[in-house]
Amino acid sequence: MSLIELMVTVAVLAILVMLGMPTFQQWTLNTRIRTVTESIQNGLRLARNEAAQQGRYVRFQLSSASSWQVCLLPASAASAQAATDCSSATSTIQSWNSPSMSNVQVGATTATSNVVSSSSSSSTYGTIISGGVPAGVTYNALGRPTAYGSSSILRIDVTAAQTSQQSTSRRLVTTISPGGMVNMCDPAFKLSSNVLGCP
Repeated sequence: MSLIELMVTVAVLAILVMLGMPTFQQWTLNTRIRTVTESIQNGLRLARNEAAQQGRYVRFQLSSASSWQVCLLPASAASAQAATDCSSATSTIQSWNSPSMSNVQVGATTATSNVVSSSSSSSTYGTIISGGVPAGVTYNALGRPTAYGSSSILRIDVTAAQTSQQSTSRRLVTTISPGGMVNMCDPAFKLSSNVLGCP
């Protein structure tokens, strides 16, 4: 192999790497968004199951895009319902913290009806919904969220932290039903045409 052939081969490889880099970065970001969403869903399901199994109030507390905890609230119903975070918890059941999720943001709200459709402008689609974190939901002994529709979070959005990446990256929404069931959807799709779509 001559020096010229070697240089051409290196140049072609460099061009291919440069072309593939944005796609790889986008794939990595979408994977992180999905990881955070699935982790939040796992925490919500754990809190619901623990509440039903122990017959106690259990709270899922979302602190940031990279951390949440599930805690057991005081046995007294009045004390448990008055708790707005895990600071008054009797014990922590599980916590999750991943420092590698710095380019992902999470927003939470007490309403499920404002899922943003992909037909909206990209600035509306990319904006994280109001509410933010920390926020949480408390499950009662029946595995149902307390204060449903008032102070309990019912919807969690996960998207890219940088505004410039929000229109091209994935956005995943987790909703909590009145019965405590957890559902994930993608507002880029319509539910009528895709099972991953949001209602």
